[in-house]
Amino acid sequence: HLLTVTPVPHSPFRPSFPMTQARPLMRGWFHALTAGVFTALIALDAHTLSPGPVTWFAVVTFVVPYWASVTLHCVPWRRRTAHDLALALDFAGISTGFVGQSIGWVGDGTWRGVREGSSTTLIFATWCARVNVALAVGLVWLLICAMYRRSQQPVMLYCRNVRFAIVGANMLLLGCVETALCLDWRLNAVLQLLGRVFVPWYFLRCVAVDAGGRGWLPLWDGVWSAHENWHCAILVLHCLQLHAVSTYHDGESAFVTFLEVVGGSGVLKT
Repeated sequence: HLLTVTPVPHSPFRPSFPMTQARPLMRGWFHALTAGVFTALIALDAHTLSPGPVTWFAVVTFVVPYWASVTLHCVPWRRRTAHDLALALDFAGISTGFVGQSIGWVGDGTWRGVREGSSTTLIFATWCARVNVALAVGLVWLLICAMYRRSQQPVMLYCRNVRFAIVGANMLLLGCVETALCLDWRLNAVLQLLGRVFVPWYFLRCVAVDAGGRGWLPLWDGVWSAHENWHCAILVLHCLQLHAVSTYHDGESAFVTFLEVVGGSGVLKT
């Protein structure tokens, strides 16, 4: 079906790309399925998915940003204001996902400060998480300004390069946190190659509104697009990240406890 966003009447803005874009059948449903499955797993596993930073990490990775995407892609927005607000929330969800993951690695040290005698790597990771929080606040302010000025310029294009720079910095700072704290250098190498190289490259090459490439991953016209391929790569990345952070905090992968709950053998951790 078609998503049509009508330009604001009397607006001097003339878009450089069509404001009517074809949506493939699976657009939004992939997000909804992922969000629904992980929300149910996290809810069922709340007592075993410990300690706290791991639960936080799972929520900001699999619940908040995915449901934000569902809100944008699955709700049939009729008014430009509602669509722009959903778009702004989606952009904010991406940034807060990176920031929330950084906090998940560091834990409450992000706010309270690290304990005396903590390692240099933990202190470094803590400051990276704090800078990430500050950048996310700046992005939220930009999005508020974008909503205010939407009659002159679409939210999608308002300070686009600045927004991309902030999200790119969010991504790189999360990479610094992961590199500082991940216990397995091989796993960290995969995280950095997938999350800091392939995912942003594929987005700019094949997914962005002005992207011209199709890539080599499978496409199905009208059903499955590069956007869905991109989210599949992100889902793999998120699963690897949850494995890494839960192993760091708990000595055991969160997916072990997920399987225990699904199999009915989840036990309360002490």
